[in-house]
Amino acid sequence: MIEVIPVKSIANLISETIKLQKSKENTFLWFRGEREAGWELKPHVYRKGYSERDESNLIHRFRARAGSRYPNVPDYRNFALWLSLMQHYGLPTRLLDWSRSPLVAAYFAIESQIYNPPSDLKGDFKDAAIWVLQPHDLNRIESIKHSEATPSIETEEVKPLITPAFKSNETETNQVLAVMASEHDLRMFIQQGCFTIHSDRTALNLRKEPERYLTMFQIPRKSIKSFAKQVETCGLRKGDIYPDLEHLAAELQVQRGK
Repeated sequence: MIEVIPVKSIANLISETIKLQKSKENTFLWFRGEREAGWELKPHVYRKGYSERDESNLIHRFRARAGSRYPNVPDYRNFALWLSLMQHYGLPTRLLDWSRSPLVAAYFAIESQIYNPPSDLKGDFKDAAIWVLQPHDLNRIESIKHSEATPSIETEEVKPLITPAFKSNETETNQVLAVMASEHDLRMFIQQGCFTIHSDRTALNLRKEPERYLTMFQIPRKSIKSFAKQVETCGLRKGDIYPDLEHLAAELQVQRGK
């Protein structure tokens, strides 16, 4: 069973992260924030509402039309960079975003409450979560080759998990691997981004022995309002997490009303 650890503040999050690192013999940890603790760890294209055909259709339509809108598109055969670009701009893909920073993950877990804090925590408001992944342990279980490293998404050994998304005649490996993102833009650098790439539709937290590589930091619903204030006070704001003019303008408009 996956361990669930309540965290009620930023200080609590940091202290529990340090404890976890020590208990796991100082292994590398990755983090992912979820607005609701009950949500499965599943890439967008595998979620409800998307069929198996949708992935291929979305990919080919995106590649056909991206060049007129984005001057520096990857080489047509570089599937890894294409998949990263699609994920970056919000297209549903088989990638799941993670961060090497627990604070960045905390921002994503409670982002909506920073800018639209609830006046009433009743009703449908739920506990949030920061998932913690031990990427080396995941790769050790899924593939012996990757037991001591997290390869770049552009390496040859990762291709078998990516190619079936682009070529329907390729066989899925049915693996999930933790891979490093290629930092081709400022957003990936700021967010300390990395990925799990999924060649299987089963949610990561429902695969075999997930307790060996996953832990959940659960933010209780009653703590989210104060937690959100602490995240904002730490300087984690929309215009910094998303370093572009659109999100800077959005942040400034919100601040004007405070």
